Amino acid sequence: MVELANLWIGDAVRLKSSGRTGRFAGVNADGKARIDIEGKVILSGAANLELVPETQHYTDIDAYLAEEKARETHQVLIRSKPQKRLPGVLDLHIDKLAPHLEGQPSGRILEYQLTQSESFMRQAIEQKMPHVTIIHGKGQGVLREAVEQQVRQFSQVKITFSKNGGGALEIWL
Repeated sequence: MVELANLWIGDAVRLKSSGRTGRFAGVNADGKARIDIEGKVILSGAANLELVPETQHYTDIDAYLAEEKARETHQVLIRSKPQKRLPGVLDLHIDKLAPHLEGQPSGRILEYQLTQSESFMRQAIEQKMPHVTIIHGKGQGVLREAVEQQVRQFSQVKITFSKNGGGALEIWL
């Protein structure tokens, strides 16, 4: 069984039940893995997943080599940039985070917010920040629950608590 906390977005995975392979695309609010298989997202529990070595995922060597070259180029670009200190607060309100997504379907907005919060957490851990705050808002609690579940996936998290009347989550690393 694969632990979802150990998967990175883009990792190749295989569904044990069907043998189909795809790419890990994150975790939904129910704690199920989102797997992109040929442009279609499939939800799966961790017990049904196995990590696929990259060499097994591609049937076309040219596609593999093209993606590998693109990944290396992207990594070189990332490494060449000086690392900025991450701000200690991430506001997930869509009007502040990505105004261009206002009016989009709620599922698309939620997926974007969760991608951004996961990236924020990974950077905070990498930069060895002692604590961060994620503002999710009060609303109906969908984003709050998803963020809380996502944060629990990181073993580096020591303690979390609600703040701002339940509209934010403070995370101690």
